[in-house]
Amino acid sequence: MRFILTLTLFLSFSVFAWDSIGHRVIAQIAYDQLSAPAKKQVDALTATMFHSPYPSARFLRASTWPDQIKSQTTQYNTWHYINLPFVKGDVKPPPLSADNVVWAIARAEKIVSDKADTDAQRAKYLSFLIHFIGDIHQPLHCAELYDDHFSHGDQGGNLYPIDSPMANNLHVLWDRGLGLFFSPKGNYQFHYYQVQKIALQWMHEYPRTFFAKQLQVQSPSLWAQESYHIA
Repeated sequence: MRFILTLTLFLSFSVFAWDSIGHRVIAQIAYDQLSAPAKKQVDALTATMFHSPYPSARFLRASTWPDQIKSQTTQYNTWHYINLPFVKGDVKPPPLSADNVVWAIARAEKIVSDKADTDAQRAKYLSFLIHFIGDIHQPLHCAELYDDHFSHGDQGGNLYPIDSPMANNLHVLWDRGLGLFFSPKGNYQFHYYQVQKIALQWMHEYPRTFFAKQLQVQSPSLWAQESYHIA
């Protein structure tokens, strides 16, 4: 379906934003760029999962749902990342998990595009698609350090402690956009209108023309490699 390509392209414009707020801002930007027919298809799917009269609000909720269900099931945990090894020394990393974020994006695209599937199933995988495209652009969702200290890996920076008021490990620091959404009060809940405001600001600062080269890259594998090299 054509809207899948459009959605995928705009969701891939993640710029230092991977916590719940960041996922929602990126989702808002992507939603605003969809054509009217594409929005109609997306809105019909999100309505099967979330009870809100506002279609864009449902889309934003879909962007964070895959993280919210982690407390209920571990079934999809490995779908959020790919541990491309960054090796220092003689440490030998284990084989990559097949059920990783690159695989998960391809699977989600296939299911969302399949009208033979149920709307409930397609809506679930639309949520996965929105979220995982954000995750794959977080460098520490695509890299794992192996060295003498982390012989079994640093779990994408989750085991790498840092001394910072913004986070206690490297992964969380990246998740919080390197402090972009950090609040010393510990309150990271933005209202919907604030998400819209940030989205409009970002679209003004980074218009579609800014991403001309990125628009040509439509491969999740290449996105993962790009994130890995940033890490």
